[in-house]
Amino acid sequence: MRYLRVFLVLIWMFIAFGLGFLKSLFSWGDLNTNKFTARLFGKYALKILGVRLQTEGFEKLEAYQPCVYLANHQGALDILTFGSLYPANSVVIAKKEIAWIPVLNLFYIGAGNILIDRKKKQSAHASIARAIEAVRQKKASVWLFPEGTRNRKRDVETILPLKKGAFHLAVESQIRIVPIVSGPIAHVVDWKKGVLKPGVVRLKVLPPIETQGLTAADIDRLADQTRAAMIEAVHGLEA
Repeated sequence: MRYLRVFLVLIWMFIAFGLGFLKSLFSWGDLNTNKFTARLFGKYALKILGVRLQTEGFEKLEAYQPCVYLANHQGALDILTFGSLYPANSVVIAKKEIAWIPVLNLFYIGAGNILIDRKKKQSAHASIARAIEAVRQKKASVWLFPEGTRNRKRDVETILPLKKGAFHLAVESQIRIVPIVSGPIAHVVDWKKGVLKPGVVRLKVLPPIETQGLTAADIDRLADQTRAAMIEAVHGLEA
């Protein structure tokens, strides 16, 4: 039964992102295509899997814009949980490997998102510069998973050390950082243990962290402050 549900989610993914791409053809570069598509895909994919969300603070999600949204990343389920609540007028910065996924890659470009090659420092810096330009020209917000990869070692570190690019983006743009955290997902999805079952996942939007007046000299402290807040919040969701 679980394989059937996974198959149905994959089919729905191609349909949802296909619809998102078609929408982008008539509104190329419209950042709200991201919200339309992510929520469409996430909402019904979670229904297929039998996963329900308990949320806190999401009524203020768009009140802090423009901002940099930073979310923890545990696995593929994050695309559904966070996606089902994705904010308006926001771009995603994600790994360049998305360019190899049919349909998703076309949608991604059409919706104004940004691909980043973390292995090439010059390319990564260029991607951050493009995000800064989107913030300034379109008053866009930016969504990032600042751990840089999926964190499956939850018994070792709740939140991996955060990459600094997100903080350079926030400081250079002088916009708020809004951390968003998900509680554990292993009780509903854990591929190593063969777990895929209905359940509840808890999500929380944390208070914004201001960057007005900060400079590059404050980046390390800002990253530590944000990570500490996210760790505390995840522990609260675990309780």
